[in-house]
Amino acid sequence: MIAYNDQDKTLCFTPLNGPAVTWTVRLMAAGQQFGAEDADIDVGDDSPWQLRIRFRAIKLTWLIGAEVDESTGLLSLRSTLENHGHTAIALGKVWPFCAATLPLTSKAVFLPGLSGQNERSVVRVRQEDAPLCSKVKTQYFDPTGPTAIQVGFTSFLRSNTEVDHRLEDGVHDVEAHADFAGWQLASVTSTPVETFTLQIGTDPHSQLESWATLAAPEVNPRQWSSPPIGWLGWTWVDSYNVENYQEVVLRNCAAINRRLAGFGFDFVWVSIGNLAGGKPGAWNSWNETNFPHGPEYLVERLREHGLKLGLWCGPFWVSSDSPEQMGELEGALLRNPDGSLLVSLEHWNYGDAAQLPKANRPCLYALDPTHPKALEFIERSFSVNRERGIRYYMIDFLYAGAGNLNHPGPLAGSVHAPLADAEIVPGPEAFQTALKVIRKAVGPDTYLLASTGPTLHTAGVVDGIRTGNDFGEGRSIAKESFFYPASYVINSSSFWTGCLPALRNQAAAYYTHRRLYLNDSGNVLTVDKPLPLSDAQLHATIHAMSGGPSMMGDDIDRMADERLALIKKTLPRSSDVAVPVDLFDAPLPDHPKVFLRRVKKEWGSFDVVAVYNFSAETLHLPLVLSGLGLDMDQDYLVWEFWNERYIGRIREQLDAQVPPGTVKVYRIVRDGGQPVLLGTDMHVLMGEMEVTSCEWDGTTRTFSGHAIRPVGEKGSIFIHAPNNVSMANPRGHWIAKDGRDQSLIIRCALDFSEGSADWSVSFADL
Repeated sequence: MIAYNDQDKTLCFTPLNGPAVTWTVRLMAAGQQFGAEDADIDVGDDSPWQLRIRFRAIKLTWLIGAEVDESTGLLSLRSTLENHGHTAIALGKVWPFCAATLPLTSKAVFLPGLSGQNERSVVRVRQEDAPLCSKVKTQYFDPTGPTAIQVGFTSFLRSNTEVDHRLEDGVHDVEAHADFAGWQLASVTSTPVETFTLQIGTDPHSQLESWATLAAPEVNPRQWSSPPIGWLGWTWVDSYNVENYQEVVLRNCAAINRRLAGFGFDFVWVSIGNLAGGKPGAWNSWNETNFPHGPEYLVERLREHGLKLGLWCGPFWVSSDSPEQMGELEGALLRNPDGSLLVSLEHWNYGDAAQLPKANRPCLYALDPTHPKALEFIERSFSVNRERGIRYYMIDFLYAGAGNLNHPGPLAGSVHAPLADAEIVPGPEAFQTALKVIRKAVGPDTYLLASTGPTLHTAGVVDGIRTGNDFGEGRSIAKESFFYPASYVINSSSFWTGCLPALRNQAAAYYTHRRLYLNDSGNVLTVDKPLPLSDAQLHATIHAMSGGPSMMGDDIDRMADERLALIKKTLPRSSDVAVPVDLFDAPLPDHPKVFLRRVKKEWGSFDVVAVYNFSAETLHLPLVLSGLGLDMDQDYLVWEFWNERYIGRIREQLDAQVPPGTVKVYRIVRDGGQPVLLGTDMHVLMGEMEVTSCEWDGTTRTFSGHAIRPVGEKGSIFIHAPNNVSMANPRGHWIAKDGRDQSLIIRCALDFSEGSADWSVSFADL
């Protein structure tokens, strides 16, 4: 229940199950701060509950309506500001929540709100350098209760929303605000404030998932049916300095049709090399050295291979050495508060610029996302490319046009001079103004992937967002690059293109996947030699468990057959992301290690659990089955994918043992005392994507099923049978007896020469 205390001017929310939280409200208007003590406050008698706050010194009223969901401990505050005066009022920050403290101990942890593609993790409140500010929301969890508290907003596309706190023996001075950043509320008008939510319970995972479900109607997310799969290259072949880009693209397209036919490839992504000089801003130019036959030729050649062309674009960027664009966009570029041009990136390090001494490389300026000339420029750039046949974009470095959505720090643009259109609220509304122009210009059938900038604030416009930073990517062999004189970095899981940052970000953002957009947590799948085999398996597992898109980084034409097979084991891609079971149990400097996929098919259900180990020691991790949502009183059978090993029958817990720098992928299925599918060697998810039917017929004593794979593939399924039966038709099967429990482990080889295969295994009493 929610209540207002007129004596101390506080609000209090008391859930059915959990501690009460008390707070006050305040706002900035006309350059001054006003709190509840500066207003006359009435509590409405009607349902739903409403608070009317009339500020005495200014003609402004704040109406706050409350909705409570007792079943989930959720409080939602929807509010409106009304200007009753005859002059406009400049609005600043509006705080619907200012709590002196939260009922959490010093053992609590928290997950900051998503911001950009930086590495994100759960953090201890007692960590010295713990973040003090989150975008949109903060998720707290105290294991001593356990108590889970979420503070934030479920609408966030108009004004910049943040949650701040002070950490000292707990969590104090927790303040959530929506910032209108000086936007003028006209006389005798009203405006909504972003919807604030407070949720109190015991399960932080369910609160995160609930938040995304509540936010979805606010952003109207796009729904891209299946995760896009494509090819990028870059990892082992330098298409700028060593080989011709067009030749590399076309031979890899042919190789995809030859070596990966039927595995669902959609796109080829050409990055930077299509631009004349590799120069940002000249988005409709064409690099005739890299692609001598023009864009239409390339699009048509890809179409012949069943593929669509995609491009990279930094839509808010213009290069300082582009006099044509600089002249056209005079007055439409962002400026610093002192009037000077805002430099979004000091040096551009790609394309022809990469060959220059660093001091001579051009800087990049940023477009004003509300200026008519900037919007016209953006619209024309994308419309021309649509006519050429472009149907995929990675729109990058979006921080350049995001303004106060950026945290103050290394990303320039968080503070700038006023925008051109004062009718638009600086921040999300301004940012979305430009994004919507892009979406309209590219068309509804073009996939938009957002990167290097706001994540949540792209929702409703883009189809996918990169949750992390360039996992699996290579670079051209250019001097003054960390990669130089190579094109890829190996043997460093914590490097910014390595496994560990990608896995942390996959975990921290899992709950937005397919609720607000597709999470692109795999980025680029690279598995070829000289990447160590264990690392290649780590890469493949992260991608397969992501439920999201993948671009291939390897040279498909030249890669080793055994490494090409690893790519196949991730395709086709499932739509669902794995849940990081230990997300709130492994704060920095640790990381989540246990990722769960619950698979339910018409023919049965099972669980796939990936356990990662990036340490130098073998990981011995007891996984209590109740923590995986399984029955502690039932027996389960376990198969491990990468080692193709029957682990055995378990009850109550699975003792995972993972060597250094590896991953184990376990398939757990209930033991019903009859033959059952134990695993496959065809897909990391072992049955979700390749097995279409599977059943035991107790009358005929037959275990049969049906599987699908691309034409020409081969594979195996593995069956477990209890120790009281024998095979009635052993011919053509591989039959092993487990020396521990005397059960049978049976391999059935499948041939997909026609795209599908059946198996049927008959049993008799022993």
